[in-house]
Amino acid sequence: MSKKVGIGKGNIPIEKEFARRIEDGKIIKELPYVIYDGELVSLFSVVHPTTCIICGAKLYIDQYWNRYILSSFGILEIPVIYWVCSNDTCNSHYHDEIIGVTGSKNYSNEYLDKQFYTRYKGKCSLFNNRTVGEIYTSDGGYEGRAACPTTLWKYEQVKGTFSIEELRNTDIDFDGTIHCDGYWVKEGWRKFIEMQLGRELTNKEWKKLRYKIIYVIATNDKVILDFEITDIQPSYISLIPLFSRVKIRLGEENIKKVVSDEDSAIIGAVNSVLPNTIHSFCVFHQLKHLTKLYIDDFKSLDKVPYWDKVFYKIAQELILADNTIISTIKLQELRSMLKDQYLTTTSETAREFMEEVYKKNKKILMSGFVPETNNVMEQLFSFINDFVYQIKSFKLLTGLKNWASNMFLIWNTREFNTGNYRGLSPLDIWEYKYSGIS
Repeated sequence: MSKKVGIGKGNIPIEKEFARRIEDGKIIKELPYVIYDGELVSLFSVVHPTTCIICGAKLYIDQYWNRYILSSFGILEIPVIYWVCSNDTCNSHYHDEIIGVTGSKNYSNEYLDKQFYTRYKGKCSLFNNRTVGEIYTSDGGYEGRAACPTTLWKYEQVKGTFSIEELRNTDIDFDGTIHCDGYWVKEGWRKFIEMQLGRELTNKEWKKLRYKIIYVIATNDKVILDFEITDIQPSYISLIPLFSRVKIRLGEENIKKVVSDEDSAIIGAVNSVLPNTIHSFCVFHQLKHLTKLYIDDFKSLDKVPYWDKVFYKIAQELILADNTIISTIKLQELRSMLKDQYLTTTSETAREFMEEVYKKNKKILMSGFVPETNNVMEQLFSFINDFVYQIKSFKLLTGLKNWASNMFLIWNTREFNTGNYRGLSPLDIWEYKYSGIS
């Protein structure tokens, strides 16, 4: 009678009767070769320890055992040996090493790698990764389980420390423009924080404490360079390390322009770290909100009445004005139209919005900024939002950092789905551009 073994609450036990026996890296299906100790060996080969690493004595066989490893090749039954040191005063215990399996866990590294890439590249959450586990083991003749959330989470934490280094050291071709923006996420255990403080938090205090902001710097082609996690409403000092790392990486002389919104922390950090660089403010959100006012009321811009459409065009010109003179002229035109022409209530609402935009943009323009419409960060954060919607919140700041490291590294190698460069990653696009291929 076969015995079922499971790990963690809620996991489907391993069905041992479906396992394939494997010896010396050989099963019915051919396995790939991997590098081990400078040589090519078959995946899942068994390596025996030779001598005791503590006293150098010979090792004796303690017992034989069969380990069951969950992999994308199916469930594998691998005979291993447990050893004991022959020196009675040492009596250290050892076990065989299975190539491609870390420690005593029953998930192979290649299986966890596929789970990892599926979660980030395929937008699969921990909640539904059981389906992924079934897909990856179906070739083995048995639809096995997915890695349990705890196992996968621990794996991602370790991988995150390597991902952030690779992210910060990836070579790119750079056109001189960087984009920076912040994305709000939730993090923390309320009861844990209250225990640390020794008192209960009000809802207002809790919301202020639990929100974090991921500030991201990316290129025009949505290649993420680096990021920094801060509390809400951070001082510009919190972003100085982020911009300093990018400055050293790209070279101050190569950074021609920084594009951001009106975030005071970003503005202060850029002024401090890159004082001679042009700083543009993104007006994409302003244009988007203006258009939304008319779309909500008329369902289509084609259905907007003639004079309201003229009003809408002038309002766009005000938002895109690159100096205060043009901005002021356009505002006066909008005010005059409301007096001289019959306009709908939608344009009146738009006029109120444009009064606010004028005041805000005038202050920014007088500080030497120029408007920018590239919505690089908007597209990046819409991608992030797909994950955050399912995750809801992060329990630990280290978990948030490692998650962001892993995801941004995967993002930089993802394939675009549309446009002239369909099927290419952002880094591939740069290679094509600079190699003369159109």
